[in-house]
Amino acid sequence: MKKNKARLAKVIMHLFLICLLIVTITPFAYIIMIAFGKNIVGTSATIPKEFTLQNFQRLFTETKFIHWLGNSLIISLFTMVVATLFVSITVYVFSRLRFRGQGKLFQFILLIQIFPLTLSMVSIFRIFVTLGILNDLKGLIIVNSTISSAGLVLLAKGYFDTIPYEIDEAAMMDGATKFQTLVKVILPLAKPMLAVVAIQSFVIAYNEYAIASTVMTQGLDTMPLAVGLQSMITGQYGTNWSLYCAAALLGSVPMILLFYSLQKYFIGGLTEGSVKF
Repeated sequence: MKKNKARLAKVIMHLFLICLLIVTITPFAYIIMIAFGKNIVGTSATIPKEFTLQNFQRLFTETKFIHWLGNSLIISLFTMVVATLFVSITVYVFSRLRFRGQGKLFQFILLIQIFPLTLSMVSIFRIFVTLGILNDLKGLIIVNSTISSAGLVLLAKGYFDTIPYEIDEAAMMDGATKFQTLVKVILPLAKPMLAVVAIQSFVIAYNEYAIASTVMTQGLDTMPLAVGLQSMITGQYGTNWSLYCAAALLGSVPMILLFYSLQKYFIGGLTEGSVKF
């Protein structure tokens, strides 16, 4: 009786996972079909009768895809570096040091994440205008680094708290300063969590659309990929789903490569960082 129940539970679990896999893969497979399909005029099309590379050729010759992809990579890579450094230092301070108002300051950082991003759009736009960084990639790097860092501090702190403080004491007894302890002892032990921070900050900056569409409005060359893709279905290119899907397919390659290059650290960082989350 128990074996039958266990077998039934296993069958139900496998059916659930198969359904979840189908739901996850179907949209991606549909994008691939439209990207390679010939003469696709709308999203209601089924399996294309002919497949071609013409959409990808047009993508490189008729649009600013290379500029958009380059802008997004610059923004995302710089955001990843800045956010990783900022989160590392911030989390070390909250995890290892003790100072007055520490708890309230940490709660304030968490409170920032409660408010929707749209509430700050007007303020962000005014700041960009005042600083003269409107339509400038540096502005997006700054704001994306700030947003991603604030969201990743809590997760990273949970991981840092799992590293025994005795390691710090042993390093300082050997004559290391707090900075040397952080760089040479703590950060090497926190590689899995740093990989999580790096990947998440890259993805946040790479996919960010709301702020970029507000502050990057002058000229197609300054647009990041997310805003450029939107112009393919609402802007000067008209409604062209084949080009859109081809660009979306190629645009996903950097994130896939980044994840697979750091996946062993990413998975370890998520599981271990949740111990004291």
